[in-house]
Amino acid sequence: MDPNPISWLRPTRKPGAGAFATMFALDSFARGSNVTVLYLQAKDLQVTDQHITLFSNAASVSALTFSFLVPLLMHRFRRRWVYTAGIGLGMIGALALASASIGGEITALILRGLSGVAISTGLLLYVMDFIPRHEMTRSEPLRLFSGCLPWGLGPWIGVQLYDRFGSIGVAALTIGAYTVLLGYFWYLRITENPAVAAAKRPPPNPFANLARFVKQPRLRLAWFVAFSRSAWWSMFFVYPTLYLHDNHVANTWAGALTGAGNIMLVLTLPVGWLARRTGIRRLIMTAFAVAGTLTIIAAITFEIVPLTACLILAGTAFVVWLDALGTIPFMRSVRSYERPQMASVFQTYIYLSDLLPGIIYFVLLGFFDLRSVFLTCGLLAVGASFVARRLPKSM
Repeated sequence: MDPNPISWLRPTRKPGAGAFATMFALDSFARGSNVTVLYLQAKDLQVTDQHITLFSNAASVSALTFSFLVPLLMHRFRRRWVYTAGIGLGMIGALALASASIGGEITALILRGLSGVAISTGLLLYVMDFIPRHEMTRSEPLRLFSGCLPWGLGPWIGVQLYDRFGSIGVAALTIGAYTVLLGYFWYLRITENPAVAAAKRPPPNPFANLARFVKQPRLRLAWFVAFSRSAWWSMFFVYPTLYLHDNHVANTWAGALTGAGNIMLVLTLPVGWLARRTGIRRLIMTAFAVAGTLTIIAAITFEIVPLTACLILAGTAFVVWLDALGTIPFMRSVRSYERPQMASVFQTYIYLSDLLPGIIYFVLLGFFDLRSVFLTCGLLAVGASFVARRLPKSM
């Protein structure tokens, strides 16, 4: 008999790109199944576009604040427990959505954001611990490719369940996906890479981490690239759904548009192949420029609903290039001994990409319609294409 009754908690497998891709796919399906329903239900509850933006901003502030606490929690409770807690928060958020109330909407948005912080930060650290730097142009496209079907089918399936069974059906699907993720994660029994986590360090200071991050130009540049990419996706997951709903297009089409945009993740594998031969700098610049231009044109064709929807969908084909490559500048630039601290700061791009554009959109929607959102988002992407010129040519 094993003298240690908790020996089953010890890691027994060295995870690779396939394991991380599976974890990402399961989380993607859980999150994708309710992403469109959140905003469709808000519209059915008679919430205005401007107030939906306000609710999203509140969730972003909560997630941003929590992101600075994650390193402290991981130091105190270990990464695997924080990752597990993130899954639990996602489940509770799904139950809040099932209440079909405005209070439940706000709670679901906030808990969904907190869940994303814990899960995405944990996974990013696991990837950097176990995947060699020279393999990241192969492993990152594979990870994003694994989210193709989950993010593609999840929103559509979620809308179908919402139309037939209400938000309870969506909550059941989300909780089921999180349950499978939890089981798979504990089946892997992974923890920090012993070679990286051997040295004990004092609990990290969130403000010191921020100052150290800002002092490193390459980390700042990597953050802005990721921020601009995420800002486009933040727009895509909310405002095309509101746009179609305002133009009396059936809910099914809103789910289909969101799903079709995510199906474009199938392009991540060929983009990874191309990046290994040409580097990532030129691909990132091109993707920002084309996606931004298409989004600006969508604002111009605003009155022609099918054409506007197609232009936004076409934009996703280029933003997925950034999904495949957008975190690599950070992974290649961060020092190994400060990965957890710098990762927590880097991950703020996710929440600030919701919050900062969201504040601008909130103000614009007080005076203009949704075309102002498309125009602003497109201009940000085009601007990011010029900033990306500063990426080292060696990348």
